[in-house]
This record gives sequence, C-alpha cells and structure tokens, in this order.
Amino acid sequence: MIAQLFDMACNLSPNVRRFLIKHWFQYLSVLDKEALMVFMNLGYAPTHTDKEQSPALAGRDEINRYCIQMYHHVAGAVELNNCDVLEVGSGRGGGASYITRYLRPRSMTGLDISENAVAFCNTYHQVEKLHFLQGDAEALPFADNSFDVVVNIESSYGYGHVDTFLSEVRRVLRPGGYFLFTDYRARDAIDTLQKQLCDSGLTKIREECITMNVLKALNLDNERKQKLIQQRVPAMLQKIFHYFAAMQGSHMYKALNSGAIDYRFFVLVKNK
Repeated sequence: MIAQLFDMACNLSPNVRRFLIKHWFQYLSVLDKEALMVFMNLGYAPTHTDKEQSPALAGRDEINRYCIQMYHHVAGAVELNNCDVLEVGSGRGGGASYITRYLRPRSMTGLDISENAVAFCNTYHQVEKLHFLQGDAEALPFADNSFDVVVNIESSYGYGHVDTFLSEVRRVLRPGGYFLFTDYRARDAIDTLQKQLCDSGLTKIREECITMNVLKALNLDNERKQKLIQQRVPAMLQKIFHYFAAMQGSHMYKALNSGAIDYRFFVLVKNK
C-alpha cells in the first residue's frame, strides 16, 4: 500500500514527481552508509536468443553483475574510447565507475540532482578521469557541444518534463554524438515516449524492447536483493524498496511480467 501511494503521488504532477524522487534518493544516501547499493537499475541478462556475451568482471564487481550488464548493454552500444561521456542521473555512481574502468572513455562525468548522492560518489568512487557533480537533467550545467556521448539509464521516469531533458541532451552533444537511453514506461505511454524522441531533433538508429532481459535479471538477482533489503531497510519501508527493485511478487514485477509496463532501449545520434 505504501509503495502504491508513493507511485500515485509521483503521478500527481511533474513537480511533485521530481520532489519525491529527489528526496527518495537523498534518503538512500543516508541509509546506505556501507556502500552496498551502488547500482539502482533493475538489471539486464541476455536471453537464449541473444548473441551478446556477458562481460568478464573483476571479483569485486561480480556481486552487481546484472546491474552492470545493463550498463554494458547500453553504454557498450558504441565505442567510447577517446570520448567525453556524460551520464545524466548517475545515482549511486556504480554505472559511471563501470564505464570508466571497463569501457575507457577519455573522460566520464556523472550528474545527479541529489546532493547527497553526488557527495557519496565523489568520496567512494575514486577513479581516474571520473567525477560527479550536482545538477538538473532539465537544465544541464554544461556548454553547448560538450560531450560525445550522453548516457541515461532508468532515470527519465522521474523527470518533470522529458521533452526539456531531450532538448538539453541535444544541446550538449557534439555533432555526430550519441544518446544512449533506456527506461520503462506504462504500455500506453510508449507512444508518447517515442514521439518525444522523434521530436527531439535527434535521429533514432536503434530501438529494442528489453523487458524479457530485465525480467530474467530480476529473477536471477531476487534472492540477493531480498537479503539486502531485509538486512538494511527498516521494516516499514521494505515494501517501497520491493516496488522500486521490482522484487518478485511486487506490483512493478507483475506489471513488467504482464506487459503493462514496457522497458525500451534506444540509440540516437545528433546529426552533423
């Protein structure tokens, strides 16, 4: 019930949604003092029909394999070597750290609206060529033509005005630069998202429905996340965590499984 009320409140208005999501992630930074939750996405796992290979990971990264595989699938869609990369909605910073350490961009910037999250990331993720700063996805604090690649993973659902965000992405991308974007929407909102992307001034060159990959990852990672929530989250808030983590049996999991929620991945380019 608490999780559903939170979801209903998020749908009241764009400003309410932005406020609640921001303070939710502020709270996570206070709760997770031991840095056990450095990834917040639902995860990705190749299915038997996919040709892609799972990435080889260092031992310390293995515990976050399924969340990392989401970053590998999305950020690995284009070559990042010699690129200046921006992640909008970098959250707890695990994804930006993975991109920097494994995909070797020239520079990596993580931007998030939560001051607490940014402070945590700059303290915890001490990686050369990586830094984090606080900022608004709808008013990116960068000059025009600043980045070769912009990454946005499972973050835009919390934005007040997605069209404004997309306009900002186009502005900060260099000509020929890529926007690597993935998120979920209610099935009846997919057409709206596709129109927003079409109207953004960016050219779509790839689109995938990855709902089955997300569901497979959720099933494989359910036991680990269940133990983590039980050990670290106050009992009265565990249902909200179950919802956001799409745990088996949660409203979010059921919606993904039934097709009421669709998870999409897009690659777009800013024409030269």
